[in-house]
Amino acid sequence: MQKPPPALTSFLATPFPALPVLAIIALVLIAPPGATAQNLTVRAGHLVDVEGGSVLRDQEIVVRDGVIERIGPWRGGVGHAPEDSVLDLSDRYVMPGLFDTHTHMSLVVDRKKDGGNFFVTSLLDNTPYRAIQGVANARDMLAAGFTTIRDVGNSGNYGDTALKTAIAEGLVPGPTMHTAGRIIAPFGGQFFLQPEKKSLGEPEYFYADTPGEIVKAVRENLHFGADFIKIVVDDQRYIYSVDEIRLFVEEARRAGTYVSAHCWTEEGARNAIAAGVHTIEHGPYMSNEVLEAAKAAGVWIVGTEFTVEGLSQSFTGDDLSAIEAEHEAFVDRLRRSHALGVRYVFGSDIVYTKEGETRSSLTFTILENFRKAGISPADQLRAMTLNASLMMGLEGERGLIKKGWAADIVAMPSNPLVDTHALEAIDVVLKNGRLFRTAGGI
Repeated sequence: MQKPPPALTSFLATPFPALPVLAIIALVLIAPPGATAQNLTVRAGHLVDVEGGSVLRDQEIVVRDGVIERIGPWRGGVGHAPEDSVLDLSDRYVMPGLFDTHTHMSLVVDRKKDGGNFFVTSLLDNTPYRAIQGVANARDMLAAGFTTIRDVGNSGNYGDTALKTAIAEGLVPGPTMHTAGRIIAPFGGQFFLQPEKKSLGEPEYFYADTPGEIVKAVRENLHFGADFIKIVVDDQRYIYSVDEIRLFVEEARRAGTYVSAHCWTEEGARNAIAAGVHTIEHGPYMSNEVLEAAKAAGVWIVGTEFTVEGLSQSFTGDDLSAIEAEHEAFVDRLRRSHALGVRYVFGSDIVYTKEGETRSSLTFTILENFRKAGISPADQLRAMTLNASLMMGLEGERGLIKKGWAADIVAMPSNPLVDTHALEAIDVVLKNGRLFRTAGGI
């Protein structure tokens, strides 16, 4: 698993008293991209404990070199180093940065241009352009409070790994990223090709249909920078068998990583669980029996609970009744997963555009389905922080405001434990101890 990148820049060089907002913004804007985060104390008027589902009043978070050194009651400046700066969030609710565990930063499906068909998108948009789209999306996601994301492919010829590298090196702002590289699939992937132009599905997908091709695809993906392996199990009539998926899993494990399995059908999910995958992506039609099998095997569900609009905009079908039925299947599977105690995390799978909206604002619409499924605000927050951290193998690094963990911190005016609509008003964002956004600007 890739280690978190170092802190990307310095900020807040002025000691006590607390800096005014405009001064903070100015320091952030002029900070050199490669500098190291300086010491900082955050005064948190309301510190949200996402693990316990409670709020602590008037706390301080001491940050050293991008890492949390201390958490405790506000001491009014006593005991702070002379060079410390103070970020006064006494009127804000403060919590760990958010995770989105199923993203496609370098895929933008636009019905005006491609008819809503991402096969057409992959033909029209080359990898360099898509990587630039990824830069814009990543910056927007970070500004909205998503400090860690998992990009699960569909980025052309490794556009996702290029974006991850640029963020890690401080060339562009964005969340900490884990990437899948090219998605591996049986011939055709998620496309339907014609014999004269069968090569058009690559490099969007890496076709692997024999044991040798499976091993080669895993190794080549990892060689070119993938952090984990993403496979499509069941989008063709022929689906990956348990033995084929197990070969993916074994090869990934030898390299110290895991397999993420796109499964739309119950049969596909059964095969993936039996083979030992780490995550099931989507899985709208998993029965309680299959969910229990996932629970017993310790498999995480990355549900991507689509809204009706998301399904209609992201896919080419126009049968509204079928779309609504599929939406209800997603919500019902989430409801049942929660009731059965299956491990699940927040993943959006947002790829479409909408006038007046951004990638991040559309991402927050997925929470409507969590509310519809009866998931409490506290459990929603855990799905977007601690649980996502556990799934991504980042325990001890990111996902909590805790001593020794990275200073990925967000703040907002109202309490997200009461209503997670509060997250849509996040106006302060720190990543690795660097202030990226504060109330009034970026």
